[in-house]
Amino acid sequence: MELTKELKKVTDVIIIGTGFAGLSTAIESNNSGLKTIILEKYSSFGGNSVISGGGINAVDPEKQKAQGIKDSLDLHFQQTFEGGGCLGQTEKIKYMVEHSLEDSVRWLENMGVKFPEKVELGYGALWPRTHRQASYKQYYRGSAILNALFDCIKDKKDVDILFNHKVTRVIRENYLKGRVEGVEVESKGQKFFIKAKKAVVLATGGFAANSKWVSKHDLRLADLDTDNYKGATGEGIRMAQDIGADTLHMDYIQTVPKKTNPPFKAMAFNICAQELRKKYKDPSHPYWIFINSIGKRFINEDARRIEISMKMLNQETFDPLPIIKTDSISKLEEKLGIQKGNLERTIANYNQFCINKKDEEWEKDPECLIPIITPPFEAISVAPKSHFTMGGLRTEITGQVFDREDTIIPNLYAVGEVVGGLHGANRLGHNATPECIVFGRLCGKTIGLSK
Repeated sequence: MELTKELKKVTDVIIIGTGFAGLSTAIESNNSGLKTIILEKYSSFGGNSVISGGGINAVDPEKQKAQGIKDSLDLHFQQTFEGGGCLGQTEKIKYMVEHSLEDSVRWLENMGVKFPEKVELGYGALWPRTHRQASYKQYYRGSAILNALFDCIKDKKDVDILFNHKVTRVIRENYLKGRVEGVEVESKGQKFFIKAKKAVVLATGGFAANSKWVSKHDLRLADLDTDNYKGATGEGIRMAQDIGADTLHMDYIQTVPKKTNPPFKAMAFNICAQELRKKYKDPSHPYWIFINSIGKRFINEDARRIEISMKMLNQETFDPLPIIKTDSISKLEEKLGIQKGNLERTIANYNQFCINKKDEEWEKDPECLIPIITPPFEAISVAPKSHFTMGGLRTEITGQVFDREDTIIPNLYAVGEVVGGLHGANRLGHNATPECIVFGRLCGKTIGLSK
């Protein structure tokens, strides 16, 4: 038992990671009266959460009824399950869908987070149930949610948040057997151990910023950039595998189209006009249109993310341009290097679809049809970027981690993107934030009830 050497601290719960999942877990473990240490490898908190959109899919009868939107828990379940290729774990999907409103949206509102009165159709969400554009104090979007969670936990008794503390190993009682005892930590050039009497929780995120892992699991994505923060490298998965943890769905990696810059290639343009800017302060992708290098649409912009990415990967690549704004479509066409008349015809046809409220080319949802009439007209060079990894550690709904023999590893938990199984082959846009918060809270409560 290595923890007898260089043992620096002893606590009830160790949580690795300070994003939505880690902080939500910490709040509930603290509420259960447990001493908790939160470890963050960088000098600031948040990980991917702080740069995320922070949208939350939740069936909200009050808001949706006022907007004339028909929705149900069954529909959210069905779209999540089918949207992931019918590969997601149904027990987890059901729990998230049933708890997303009260355990994430309402819980955050009680902390002071504000959401707009109207729900939207978030990019890749498939239905208008997305609570977007969160605000808290001076913060906005994912940063708003994250700072509310951090404010809730930072001054709590029996909670220590240690920055610049990188976990290098999870320590198990015996080789591939027994309970998890704690972690090995590196800080200021020194390594030492911290012991956990009840639980070690991995809330370390996915591996979309690890280009070697991404290309290993999906060669089609080998030359793509990522929109993740630099720390999303999958070390939590690796450390758990080292002590026998099982994984699933590791080959399912989601990409999303984002503005791209050299040395990476572009594959499409995002096009919009003043109509969209007036309607939405922060418009999501379904309300724009995508065109390729010859000026033609090639996808229904409110399709599943996996469909959009695969279509985009099949387009001809080109060197990305700076954001271009013009006062006419013909000038935009010229600056983009598109054959004269192609883009004008595409926009004219699209505007007619908007008038008719029927997309005869790609069957886009009528609610997402916003015309492109009033300048300035804007074009952004985009390409898919590695965005989210659906695969990860195999867990119980409570976050308890399975080993490769299908047995729970005592005292080891995982929450958030480090976990696989919920989303299947494709994550619906804006299901990630409720996943982190809902299952983080459940994990914290479960640890509090454990013997």
